Amino acid sequence: MNFKDLLNSISSTFRSTDENGFVGIDIGSSYIKIVQLKKEGGRVVLETYGEIALGPYEENGVAGQIAHLDQEKLTEAVKNLIKQANITSKIAFLSIASSSSLIFIINLPRISEHELANAVQTEVKKYIPIPLTEISLDWWIIPEEKTFEGDYLHTEKKGDIKVLVAAVRNEIFDEYEGMIKSFPFHEHSYEIETFSMIRSSLKSELAPVMLIDFGASGTRVAIVEHGVLRKFYSISRGGLYLTTSIKKSLQIEFEEAEQKKREIGLSEEKDSEVAKVIETGMEYIFSEVKRVLFDFEREYKRPVNKIILTGGAALLPKLRESMEFRYNVTTEYANPFKHSLYPDFLEEVLRNAGPEFAVAFGLAFQKLE
Repeated sequence: MNFKDLLNSISSTFRSTDENGFVGIDIGSSYIKIVQLKKEGGRVVLETYGEIALGPYEENGVAGQIAHLDQEKLTEAVKNLIKQANITSKIAFLSIASSSSLIFIINLPRISEHELANAVQTEVKKYIPIPLTEISLDWWIIPEEKTFEGDYLHTEKKGDIKVLVAAVRNEIFDEYEGMIKSFPFHEHSYEIETFSMIRSSLKSELAPVMLIDFGASGTRVAIVEHGVLRKFYSISRGGLYLTTSIKKSLQIEFEEAEQKKREIGLSEEKDSEVAKVIETGMEYIFSEVKRVLFDFEREYKRPVNKIILTGGAALLPKLRESMEFRYNVTTEYANPFKHSLYPDFLEEVLRNAGPEFAVAFGLAFQKLE
């Protein structure tokens, strides 16, 4: 099965989006989120959305925990969410978690396109410790940098070329293909969540933008310029690490620790003890983000203009303000729903939910841009 087909292609037999629309299903480590969109009169319309916690599908599990479900339980959870959200679309896009994939950028000499394919295969073996026969691999040449000289746009061609590589274990696709048979879809495809997040979070920004996805199991950092992914970095700490730190420090149950994390965050005026535990837990993430910012500025000779936050843990109270202060960069939450029409009374709800639904929205949005 060709990886590019899996990630980017849908059968040309699509029905009219006016009839069916598209559904995006973001299968995370602790929650599944779903969004259904369609196009009406040239405008994208939000039809329905929803989420479901995976923790309760494990014995003695609770919402917020990372769940390690077998295929049967995961299928059950997705089916329940499809029913609860009243999904009617027959065309679905499913996310491949960043934790189940590998994204990296390699430098290669300027060689012919024919030679490039072999060079990529050889180079990626340095990054992937398993046989290439066990993974689905795709790659894209990153466009050359463009600069203005007077009124003219020039393409900078200097040094090596940069190639963006994405790899996913075949067993992930096998598991998903096993599940999809139980879902009411006629057509489906897959996309690594990072690319869905970028699609829904950006509009037409020209200056470099950093997107930070604070997930339960980890944090992903991407720098995008002119729609091109320039840097990607994964940090192995996320929301679960913070909840566990509070649980151990205060010697309380997981559910109470999760609630305190969501309600207090970095707000010392609410509870200085909890805020300090979270700040300590965030220090490693803060330092890694700073390093990525510094590396980008050193390599590309220009600063990041804005930071956009996505993911459930991005909603921690005072996190946005803390990051803006630390890096002196305008920082805001992703608002994917701004790309669609919806009832006015949902404005505040959807704005607050935006960071958590960036991936699901981006999945459904890819054929409606």
